[in-house]
Amino acid sequence: MSIRFSQGKLQGAERKSVLQEVQKQAKAAALVAIKAVLTTFLEEEVTVKLGRVKGAPRQVSAQAREIDWQCAFCGCQDANQFTRDGHYRRGLETGWGHLDDLQVPMLECQHCQHDVIAHFAILEKFERFWLDVNQDVLFGSGLCQSLRDLSERWSAILGSSVGLRTLNERINQIEPLLHQAHCEPITDVPTVVQFDGIWVTIQSQSQTIKPDRRTRRHQRSGKRVVVLVALGFWNDGSGRREVLDWEIASSEEHTEWEKLLNRLGQRGVQPEKGLQMVVRDGSGGLGEAVALVYGSQVIEQRCLFHKLRNVADKCRSEFKGKEQQEEKQQFL
Repeated sequence: MSIRFSQGKLQGAERKSVLQEVQKQAKAAALVAIKAVLTTFLEEEVTVKLGRVKGAPRQVSAQAREIDWQCAFCGCQDANQFTRDGHYRRGLETGWGHLDDLQVPMLECQHCQHDVIAHFAILEKFERFWLDVNQDVLFGSGLCQSLRDLSERWSAILGSSVGLRTLNERINQIEPLLHQAHCEPITDVPTVVQFDGIWVTIQSQSQTIKPDRRTRRHQRSGKRVVVLVALGFWNDGSGRREVLDWEIASSEEHTEWEKLLNRLGQRGVQPEKGLQMVVRDGSGGLGEAVALVYGSQVIEQRCLFHKLRNVADKCRSEFKGKEQQEEKQQFL
């Protein structure tokens, strides 16, 4: 574990080699610690599921103690019929590198002497990658990182190839969660909801192949769309605010806004359940939609930010020169 240092200041290749050695040893130490933590958590989960520590006698009872793990052969879910049956060893790819020879506990059913299917909370069965890979890929996708960039970064971390399809499958897993987010009832209704549209460009690809080094990149084009967003504020002193729902639309016409407002109403965001105020900008389509859906049941407040921003932009363009500098600063 020792590293040789020269008496003078480290520079150039010597400094680079020392940093590489430190990173190598830090990564090895991290993997040892991670392996120990995972092993401890797996053993603890088995203890909780069985209701007894390792070495404690199994309690045979006429009353079953059912858990969500079951025998692969007879379907038994009675924890009183399950016993520990050693371990199997597996590899795991993590954000710190490849983890080798991880010992995963096994259980046996005493009804039929077959293996029990155990679904561990921190370890997915038959998955090559650990949970931190999924989280990082989804986060990177949200930051608009390309699949190729993500693939190159994870290939460098793991020291082996990570395919684009492997990463794309993980990103696509979020689709049913998005559908669920648009449908779940909102029981804690905010006092105030602010509506606004955010214009973005969404990239799409055609079947036309654009020649590059790999001669397989599809021609891409951008399309301007608007994300209609509903942001909730709770007047309980906590300062809590949360995105309630959103809709990707082609414009800010009232028909597009109505879809979002009606869906929020179906999910529970109604004046009868606590909604008191709607904050919006000067968009005519949004104003018309708010009037159609809520009428006079809620207070309608125009957003001050847009007015102040317009004044500031006008000041910067109209007040020019040193003679108007003081007047511009007063406005700003």
